[in-house]
Amino acid sequence: MKNIPHIAFFLVIVACAGFAGVWIGQNTLMVRQHPHGNTGDMHSILHDQLEITTQQEEQLTPIEKEFKRLKALYQGQMKTANMELAQAIKDGGYESPEIETIVHKIHSAMGSLQSLSLEHLADMHKTLSAEQNKKLQEMVVEQLQRNAGE
Repeated sequence: MKNIPHIAFFLVIVACAGFAGVWIGQNTLMVRQHPHGNTGDMHSILHDQLEITTQQEEQLTPIEKEFKRLKALYQGQMKTANMELAQAIKDGGYESPEIETIVHKIHSAMGSLQSLSLEHLADMHKTLSAEQNKKLQEMVVEQLQRNAGE
């Protein structure tokens, strides 16, 4: 039972590192500007490098809209849980009984966002050519390996 504050503190550090990794990835990978505007994310790069046709863009638009909606939802959940975590630490220190529950909320939202991203890639797969899908998969694998430090 004495290890709970240490575990909670470790989980907070892991969550912060994850958020930092996402932020760094999104802000350092924006090399090109998407024709529809600079959105500052990996998504724009995918569209540019995959050379999406007008017809594909039309098919992808509703998929993208739903992805953005759900992404914002999960990011909002993470933000809210982080605010709850800050308040719990402020009110009760690192040994606050609420910390473990709040950290689980953060991880749940992060997991949902990761699953959403993979589902979105699968949805895109249906619209892309074999060559585009191969390139997309290579880019995803490369980015995941980079995020893992390889």
